[in-house]
Amino acid sequence: MKRILLLMAVALLLAFISCNSAKDSESQITRIDSELEEELTINHFDALALDSADRHCVDKVNEFAFSLLHQITKDKDSSFVVAPLSLASAIAAAGNGADGLVRDSLERIFGPIINANAFYKKYMAALPHNDYSDCIMLNYLAVNTDAPILDAFSKTVTDSYNACVQKHDFADKKVIKKINDWFHQQSLDDKIRVIEKLDATRSLCLINALEFNALWPPFNEESTHLKAFETAWGEYLKIPMMHNSEACLPYVDREEFQAVSMPYYGSCYRMLIVLPKTEKLATFSQSMTLESFNEILDSLTESEGVKLDLPRFKCESDLSMMDLLKKLYPSVFNKKDVTFNAIVDDPVNSLELKEIEHKTSIEVNEKGTKAFSITQESMFLISIMPEFIASHPFLYFVYDEATRAILLMGQFCGDGAIF
Repeated sequence: MKRILLLMAVALLLAFISCNSAKDSESQITRIDSELEEELTINHFDALALDSADRHCVDKVNEFAFSLLHQITKDKDSSFVVAPLSLASAIAAAGNGADGLVRDSLERIFGPIINANAFYKKYMAALPHNDYSDCIMLNYLAVNTDAPILDAFSKTVTDSYNACVQKHDFADKKVIKKINDWFHQQSLDDKIRVIEKLDATRSLCLINALEFNALWPPFNEESTHLKAFETAWGEYLKIPMMHNSEACLPYVDREEFQAVSMPYYGSCYRMLIVLPKTEKLATFSQSMTLESFNEILDSLTESEGVKLDLPRFKCESDLSMMDLLKKLYPSVFNKKDVTFNAIVDDPVNSLELKEIEHKTSIEVNEKGTKAFSITQESMFLISIMPEFIASHPFLYFVYDEATRAILLMGQFCGDGAIF
């Protein structure tokens, strides 16, 4: 009998839940203890100290991120957002079920799976949990009642990814609520439905969720104003621009671009905004690499003050990640014989990766950033005071300062402004 397996990895990134605490931005700022905030930031930075194997894994994640950026911007000239770290971790977890040439191919992209396991275990253990920054990474392995899953795979995702492993009857409609309830019980935002449906013919569902809540130095909402934004097509839109007249932020100004890095409180997370000056964003994006990303971060210097204007926006993306990966890595994702037979004990049938969907949403406002990302992988078992005025399309990256791993990446092109 043909057995079908669904490997679903859901990556949920929530950066700053703006109003859930019923506090306005002014009261939040007055409550921040600067000495405690600095201590928490240093502790988070130290907890993410890398060895050479970890460094290699992070470099592979970020190389993967820029490969995605190049491919997406070839076909898309509107705003989008993706979550590279979550997507990479989901594929790495699934990689524990690959063997032979398939595993070799995945390791050329993401690095040795055993090293990736160790890195994500370390990263999860170092996540901050305080009044200013709270980040959790959750994994759930749902196994259909008749799926012969191997103990070794189950143990690895439990030990390295802290996964909760549970048997379910996928034909039972109550299972979806049970899975969503589990995530909500782990402090995930209960407004987010992690999983919407579950095909009864699937054998396994692996869900990865990353939730990030952090405060950042807010803009004064009274200073937000309508300002002209020039799109990539030469049109001008009037959109709300958040304003800070004296933002003391790491900043760099080059002939080709400007960049500024905005910190989140109580952790070493930051948002890097890169604004091209001489090229269209689509052209500039193709030139971005791991090396140029690191060079930008290395060249940032603390400014005495930056006049900062940044759009208030919201973006939602629903990308067929499998289509993108087939173009980027055809030898891995575009072949029917790419199997993951170390996941299940079935000598007759093979497990084939069929589909990966990636849904992400981000909202940037005066108080901070709110975003979430859902990735679904399907498998078949078959046989001077400087100015930074973001008034035209730009790139943004949410990363941690310690490892420089890119959690969130996207571009804003004018569509999605919040009025």
